[in-house]
Amino acid sequence: MYPTLVTFHVIFAGMWLSFFIVESFLRNKIEKSGNINKVSDYLNLSNSFGIIGSTGILITGIVIVMMNNEYGFFDMSSNHWLATKQIILLVILIMTGSLVIPNSKKIRAKLESRELDKNDKELKKLFRANQIINYLVLINLIFAVTHRFYG
Repeated sequence: MYPTLVTFHVIFAGMWLSFFIVESFLRNKIEKSGNINKVSDYLNLSNSFGIIGSTGILITGIVIVMMNNEYGFFDMSSNHWLATKQIILLVILIMTGSLVIPNSKKIRAKLESRELDKNDKELKKLFRANQIINYLVLINLIFAVTHRFYG
């Protein structure tokens, strides 16, 4: 069971990381072309990858830590790399709940009422929040891959 969980954990991480690449292209396309019609695609993509990736990472990560006696939650004494990853994930979840979800709702409402333009304040906030989250996901991946070299 443990190897299967780790495999799924890696798959969810890959999914979340692939969003980084796709999101960058779609965001740039929206910003450069001003094509507001693509914002709906952006929101759907963000929702799908964010929900599936983050939930998958969270659930498999919790179970992996509970199954492995060497790991713990927020324990800087033995596995500082893991505690740092857990703190970063917590920051990502807080950003998602406080920035991404509320701004996405506002943007969807503006899309429906046709009040959205490419310079919209909420749209810029959403782009920035997703960009920061993507960098944090990348940092977490680097910790996961490199912890064997410095632990």
